[in-house]
Amino acid sequence: MLTATRLRCLLTYSPRTGVFRWKVARSARSQGDIAGTLDRRSMDRLIRIDGRLYLAGRLAWLYMKGTWPKHEINCINGDRSDIRWSNLREITPAQRQASRRVQSKLGVKGVWMTRQGKYVAEIRVAGEKTYLGCFETPAKANAAYVKAAKKAFGPFATAR
Repeated sequence: MLTATRLRCLLTYSPRTGVFRWKVARSARSQGDIAGTLDRRSMDRLIRIDGRLYLAGRLAWLYMKGTWPKHEINCINGDRSDIRWSNLREITPAQRQASRRVQSKLGVKGVWMTRQGKYVAEIRVAGEKTYLGCFETPAKANAAYVKAAKKAFGPFATAR
């Protein structure tokens, strides 16, 4: 497993710009070259070290903190290629799920429609589903979800 010491011997990291640069020259790269490539599908920056690919956000965490993150690394602004230190945070799988955008027909998170045309709001926290109520409009149901999500997930909560 890559250590912080080994990483710092091979690369420099600028917390202000989020750019990794090589300290050592190897066959196809020179000292000072920007490290890694952008994965066009995921838009993650990947860096190969000692034959293994690493997500640059996780490497930034290792470089700055000296330890591997316990959970996932998330880019606050949603741009996965922006690995400036001020844009990185460690999140749990539950927090990641809470911050995801909704992909439902109603366009609001945590809300579904009954056969009677009413709107039910529910939230799942730590595997437990909680009924938040039945409402006349999706906006009212969404308001109930947003209130519960902010309480449960804080800054990770999203309404849409």
